[in-house]
Amino acid sequence: MVMSWLAWALVLAGLVLAGLAVAGVLGSQAVRLAASRGLRRVANSAGLLTAPAVRRRIRLRRWTYAALGGVVAVALVAAAGIAGRPVHRTVRNDQLANRDIMLCLDVSLSMIGVDAKVLKTFSTLVDSFEGERVGLTAWNNTAQTIVPLTDDYDTLRNQLTEVANALDFDTSTATYHDPAYQRYARTFAGTTNRDIKASSLDGDGLASCAAAMGNQSVKDRPRILILATDNQVYDDYHLQIYSLQAAADFATQNNIKLITLFGVDAKNLDPGITQADIDAARTEIKNVTLEHNGLFYEVDDPNATSTIVNEVESTQVKEARENTQVRTTDVPEVWAVVLAGAVLVLLAGAVWRRA
Repeated sequence: MVMSWLAWALVLAGLVLAGLAVAGVLGSQAVRLAASRGLRRVANSAGLLTAPAVRRRIRLRRWTYAALGGVVAVALVAAAGIAGRPVHRTVRNDQLANRDIMLCLDVSLSMIGVDAKVLKTFSTLVDSFEGERVGLTAWNNTAQTIVPLTDDYDTLRNQLTEVANALDFDTSTATYHDPAYQRYARTFAGTTNRDIKASSLDGDGLASCAAAMGNQSVKDRPRILILATDNQVYDDYHLQIYSLQAAADFATQNNIKLITLFGVDAKNLDPGITQADIDAARTEIKNVTLEHNGLFYEVDDPNATSTIVNEVESTQVKEARENTQVRTTDVPEVWAVVLAGAVLVLLAGAVWRRA
């Protein structure tokens, strides 16, 4: 917002302080002049003016007065700069800032390598946000909300870093007692229920992520869910409640746009998984995503991040164009600091002059 009172208050304060500083210097000169009138001339003292020490003192005083004059000029320029009310203008649309975005992350062991790429992509997305609420939900055979929807991006970045660190280990060599595996187990303790003999239940995971976004009470508030998975479901006992299709239906019913990031970490896949299984998993999740008017990307696609950013930014742009606003904010900080510094130098000069 534009704070005219702040600008004039700073100008007034600067002029008052500058006036005091100048008055101090002039007052000091007046006192010394008055005192000098009561002094008598001393014979044969003209040679003192040629003494090296006296000449140095005179030169120092002249340079000091010249410097103080320059500081006064700087103070006046700074005061004029503040009076000019420098501002920063930003174009922002509150409707676009009202978006909710949830990262829905499969943290089963087969996704360890893929998740690192996904988190890097998501961190880049977060840097492009301004005012949107963003959350993170992780899942395996159960779901765990890591970060509920929030616009506290510092907290979100810290959590993304913590999650990335927990996923940074080699599943082929790590044992249950390894510190790295224990950190993974602690970080995602809520994603695995040992009583459920299943893993990577993406239908239940997607449904849980959609539910974590809450009920859709304001229809003009865009909601986007970014699902990251390899769709390698292990559910021999048919314990999954939502199929992938049903979960996508649930998300669509709640006005949630689905964006899928599909990736496979071949090193961590079960040895029994074939290329045909991978292709079938890709085809299934791609079809489900597109059938629900969603967007499908490969994690390894170098253009995925920029494309997703563009898609997120374009959400409801047509409806929101009329609500675009130009926000103006006073930014007197630089000139205020310059003015304050100049005044301090003047005061220091006045004190030195009296010494």
